[in-house]
Amino acid sequence: MLIALTLMLIVGTGALTTYDNAVGAYKQSRIAAEQQQGVRIAFEQILRDVQMAGLNANPDGHPASQDEAIEAAYDTAITVRADFDRDDPILSLVPETALAAGLFDVVTIGNDEIVTYVLAKPDGSSTGTMNVMADVDDPERDGSTEIVQLTNVELVHDDPPYTLYRITFNNDISTFGTPDFFVRTVLAENIGWLRFRYFDRAGVQLNERDLSTETEDIGGTSDVATRAKIQRIEIDLMGLAEDTDPRWLDWSDPNPATRPYRKFRMTADVRPRNNRAIGLVDEVGGNFGDL
Repeated sequence: MLIALTLMLIVGTGALTTYDNAVGAYKQSRIAAEQQQGVRIAFEQILRDVQMAGLNANPDGHPASQDEAIEAAYDTAITVRADFDRDDPILSLVPETALAAGLFDVVTIGNDEIVTYVLAKPDGSSTGTMNVMADVDDPERDGSTEIVQLTNVELVHDDPPYTLYRITFNNDISTFGTPDFFVRTVLAENIGWLRFRYFDRAGVQLNERDLSTETEDIGGTSDVATRAKIQRIEIDLMGLAEDTDPRWLDWSDPNPATRPYRKFRMTADVRPRNNRAIGLVDEVGGNFGDL
């Protein structure tokens, strides 16, 4: 009886261990699948928005317009402008109609259609600053740009995981110069990195992409000519599993802290075909006769 009881205990312990391992593996697989799906949805959102960059940015070809299809081109962040709400009968007119009451006869893009993708720590501890130069602080568009600073972001990704944000500007210009001017939307959590390569029409890479610093990035202020050359963008997004995997080490990862994490990496090439597209100047009637 003692021998039989001992055997039963051994078999039972083995079965419980096997069951526990199976449950753990299933749970980890389910969490990984959910995380991978979240990263994929976020990646597809980035692709859609970047591909539309420049759509209706200057619909009447006004020479005083300072609007850019790609307002900021960092190695690890991007800001694009496009008429995202063009098919909405209400949103396409508010606040665009009011913005067109000044220098420009037609304005199709509100502040909420200037979109930034950037990583940051969710607790606000990120210390990076991203600069964007855009005409966003007047009740009517006047062709004069201002430098907008997006603070508490990560432009050097050496301490993952991060949260991926989609940030737009507030149409309420009374919030300009305050944190309320930025509308942050969380797209995905547990992100390892977000990277961009920018190419001109001939396929020449325009950014050196030193990922250890943002000082040599194309950026979003004075280098307008380089941003205007961008014809193709390579996007690279890496997500991390929510928890470490004790059975996994990624020795190709230079960061020891993230080696135990399963990773989901997605890359794609995007061609924002509206980057340098502008509308035709209305010569009949002399829209710009004084210029």
